Amino acid sequence: MRERSLQGPEERLLLNKLRSGDSDAWSEFIERYRRLIWSAIHRVNGRYGAGWDDATMDDLFEESLLKLLRNNGRALKSWEGRCRLETWIYRIVRNVCIDHLRKQSRREVAAKATDDGDPGPRRDVAATEEVSAVDLRLSLEQAIAASLTAREAIAVKLIYFEGFTYREVAERLDMTVGALSGFVYRALAKLREEGGLMREWGGR
Repeated sequence: MRERSLQGPEERLLLNKLRSGDSDAWSEFIERYRRLIWSAIHRVNGRYGAGWDDATMDDLFEESLLKLLRNNGRALKSWEGRCRLETWIYRIVRNVCIDHLRKQSRREVAAKATDDGDPGPRRDVAATEEVSAVDLRLSLEQAIAASLTAREAIAVKLIYFEGFTYREVAERLDMTVGALSGFVYRALAKLREEGGLMREWGGR
């Protein structure tokens, strides 16, 4: 059955303005979604224990805006209206943050490896495990992107990576909690069939 579009007239109008290069639309977009972008950044910071300071989060905010708005909103053009626009924006901002987290983890490991002092085996193991955990999450996200529809991917990521409740995700995807439970169960089954990464993840 074809999923119905959740694209509202205001969202459609705003996106059309963005795509046409209307400068006033950029200001409107930033004003409307500023709090959402900040919320996504703070949530990733807390969820992964990144320890970002205010300056780093300011940089991530600017980077997220560039990702969303450059080339007349190219990133937003992939939104097909199968979930709320705010959910799609949250996903893009989260990806920006995860990319930064991965680079940060690798820089920290490289710095430890070149430290003049003896880091000791425990620090080496901890650093390796930290990067491995990030790499595992990214591998899982790649499997999700390759195996699931955009709507399925959003549901799985919000629940398993971001800690949203089923009720919160159901509201974002305009579904009942019961329908979402079955929807997510089928998505996880699909992932298990695509190489068993979900077994490594541990499921939920």
